[in-house]
Amino acid sequence: MVVIRHNTFFTFDFDLGIHDQSLWLLANGKWFNTVCGLPVFGHHASFMYLLLVPLVWIGAGPNVWNLIQVCALGFSAIPVFLIAHNRLRSELHATIFGIAWLLLPTTTYLAWETFHPETMAVPFLLMAYHSCTVRKSSLPAVSMRRNISSMSWVVGAILWKEDLALALIGLGILLIFRRRPLFGSIMIVCATTYFVIVGLWLPPHLSGGPTAYEMLYGDLGSTPKELISTLFNDPSRFLDRATENNILGYFARLASPLSFLSVLAPLTLLMGAPQFFINILTNSDFTWSQMFHYQAVPLAVSITSAIEGFALLKRRVPRLANCAMVVLATTVLTSAYAWGILPHATNAYSMDDLVAQDGGGWRLALDRIGPNDGISAHYNFVPHVTHREVVYTFPNPWLRSNFLSDASAFVDECEIRWIVVEPEALDSDSQNLLKSLVARGKYNEIDTLAGVSIYKYSGPPCAGP
Repeated sequence: MVVIRHNTFFTFDFDLGIHDQSLWLLANGKWFNTVCGLPVFGHHASFMYLLLVPLVWIGAGPNVWNLIQVCALGFSAIPVFLIAHNRLRSELHATIFGIAWLLLPTTTYLAWETFHPETMAVPFLLMAYHSCTVRKSSLPAVSMRRNISSMSWVVGAILWKEDLALALIGLGILLIFRRRPLFGSIMIVCATTYFVIVGLWLPPHLSGGPTAYEMLYGDLGSTPKELISTLFNDPSRFLDRATENNILGYFARLASPLSFLSVLAPLTLLMGAPQFFINILTNSDFTWSQMFHYQAVPLAVSITSAIEGFALLKRRVPRLANCAMVVLATTVLTSAYAWGILPHATNAYSMDDLVAQDGGGWRLALDRIGPNDGISAHYNFVPHVTHREVVYTFPNPWLRSNFLSDASAFVDECEIRWIVVEPEALDSDSQNLLKSLVARGKYNEIDTLAGVSIYKYSGPPCAGP
C-alpha cells in the first residue's frame, strides 16, 4: 500500500523528500538539503543514513526506503516475542504479544506514513531492551558476549536519531534497578554525553542557527536552554500546555490498546517518558497524534512495559493471568478495528481508491525534467525528484516557506529550470507569485494536464563565474 501511495503521488516533501534527498546527497558527496534548508546532519543526526548510501549507488529511492521501514516494523515482532518469552516463559503469551504489536493502530500508521529514522530505530531499541534485560549467565564469556551484543543494539538505535539517547538513559536507570548498576551507569553516562553533544550541540552548530525543533514549543522556548529556564522559573506554563493538549487522553491512546498493562511497570515507562513529554508539550497537534513517527519510541516502550506489567501480574496474581490475556487480545483487536487502517478496519485505506488516481500530469512532468535540473514543485511531487542537488517546495526560493536556513542559502532563480504545481491548490500569495513570474517572462507554461501545470525557465541564463 505504501508503494502504491508513493507511485500515485500521495507522499510528501516533509519528510520523505527530506530523507530521500539527504541519502542522495551523501551518496554523491554533497551536504546541503534544499527541501528543508539545512545541512544533512543539521536536520537530525541520523548517521545510519550511511548504512543506506550503497543502496543509492545501485538506484534505490523512496520506495526502497519505505519497504525497508515496513520490514523493520514487521520484524520488530521478533524482539517483542523474545522479550515476552524471556519475561513470561510462555510461547503462547509471547506469540500473542508479537501479534498484538503487528495489530496496534500506531504500528500500521507508521508503516503507512513512509520512511523516518526514529521508526527505523524501533527494532534496534527493542533488541537492545531484550539483550540488556535477558537473564544473566554465570559464565563470564557468555556475559561478555551479551554485553557486546547489548551495546551493538544500543549503538544501532542511537545512530538512527539523536533523541533515542533519551530512551536509552531510561533503560540505563532500569538496569540499575535490575541489579546491573555498572552497565546501567555506563549507559546513562554515554547516552547523556551523546545527547548533549550530538543532540543539543551538533544540529544548531551545523545549521548555523535554526533547528527542526525551534518553532514547536511557542512561548515555552525555542532552545533547550530556554525550555529549561521556563521549567524552573514558570513551571505552571508547562502544566497549562500539557492540560491544553489533553495529556491524559494522549496517554490513554498509547496504553489502552494494551489494556493499560504498562501502568504496572513504571520503571520501564521511564524509557518513553522524555519523548512522551517532548511530544505533548508542543503547540502542534501532529506530535501527539497516533498517526505519525513521533510515536515510534512511545509505542516501543508501551509494548515492553505492557509485557513487564503482565509479567508482574502473572507472578503476583497468577489466577488473573489468563483472564488478563483475553482482555489484552480484546482491546488490541478492538483498537485495531476502531482506530487502525488494516483491511476491514473503520479507517481502512482502499487500494482501489489509490490506484484510481490519475497522476498523469505529474508523470508528464517527470518525463520532461532533466536529471540535473533545478526544480520548485508541489509538495506531493518533491519526493519524486529529490535525486538532485536543487529541489524546493514552491513557492521557495522566491517566498521562504518550510525552509529553515537563512534565505541567503537559496540558489539563484536562473538555476530553477522547472516549476511544477497545481495552480488551483496554491494559496493566494503563491498564485500571485506564479502569475508575476509568467508575466515578467521568467517562466512560460509548457503544458497543463489533470490540473498539473509545468513551467519552464525562459529568463536570462545564469551569469558565469
